Amino acid sequence: MVASKETPATTEQQPLITDPAVLEKVIISKLNSRIYPRGELILPCVPSMLDNYMNRLRTLFETFGRPFSETELDQLRQILQKRLEQGFAASPHSNVVIKYEPAKAPDVGLSCNISTSISTVADQYKNWVETRKPPLFGSHPDAKLMSVVSEMNQDPGTTPILDVGAGTGRNTLPLGRQGYLVHAVELTPAFVQQIKASVDAEGLPVVVTEGNILDPMVRMRPAHYKLAIVSEVVSHFRDADQLRLLLAKMSDVLRSGGLLLFNTFLAVDGYEPDQKVREVSEIAWSSVFTRADLKSAMDGLPLEIVSDEPVFEFEKEHLPEDAWPPTGWFINWSTGKDIFPIANGRPPIELRWLLCKRN
Repeated sequence: MVASKETPATTEQQPLITDPAVLEKVIISKLNSRIYPRGELILPCVPSMLDNYMNRLRTLFETFGRPFSETELDQLRQILQKRLEQGFAASPHSNVVIKYEPAKAPDVGLSCNISTSISTVADQYKNWVETRKPPLFGSHPDAKLMSVVSEMNQDPGTTPILDVGAGTGRNTLPLGRQGYLVHAVELTPAFVQQIKASVDAEGLPVVVTEGNILDPMVRMRPAHYKLAIVSEVVSHFRDADQLRLLLAKMSDVLRSGGLLLFNTFLAVDGYEPDQKVREVSEIAWSSVFTRADLKSAMDGLPLEIVSDEPVFEFEKEHLPEDAWPPTGWFINWSTGKDIFPIANGRPPIELRWLLCKRN
């Protein structure tokens, strides 16, 4: 799309203009036509931010001296809205890419090209492997997990454990080294390769499956596991239906009396996140749910919550001193500040450990 057409010249007799203020204004207008703005603007696909994005674009083009007309802005809004919705539906890690440059003659103003760049969770983690220094998720297993395992007081050789979203094996490998029969399920191929390499090198009793736990083709033995751990996974979910699907699947694979330990971001009582917050929480790897969402997801399932604790406080208190914090990003992320970067206050959400018993 192209904005800002020049006013056609006219041969009609016109008044003589000598006012310095008026002349300066038209000189600046002419100078604007000789300024050649060229660039790229990348916007996260958050449909609820449409108005905010349009205000930013309007200001940007006006700053360049190339304002869009109201008709052009309406056209831009329709295109941008469609791109945001399509990108977000495909993945919360998608971006709208706006490239702008001077329009080709005889047009003047700016020419804009608007496209969508889709990126999945697996793509994001692949980039982590390529650009970040390990350990990506910390050097020590979750303190809450090790506490639950200790309290179970089971024979490792007869205690099958399911680790969903095993990552690089931060929980899987320590459990395997203790002799537990671990089944690790991981979405990211690069992480699967890392776990398998360690398992093969150490001869651990660990089976690794590559796949998405929400995929119906990823199957596990029914009523088999004594413990299922789902750490830092629900934060990637798109909605409460996916949470329900996970909990139902865990109910199927746990033995009677088995335990499910998972963490999720929950809104504090009295706070109801709006659509904008929910969308931003997804792009921040911090998908937030309410207590009502959780209750609905668990409704009718044979799961009973036996403990409910804040992740930040528990891990800080129980991890070894040299293992805290697990990563440079963990503190802000687990306390909700990746969504609400409040300097002198607490966000109205937090990551919580939920331990459930399968009845």
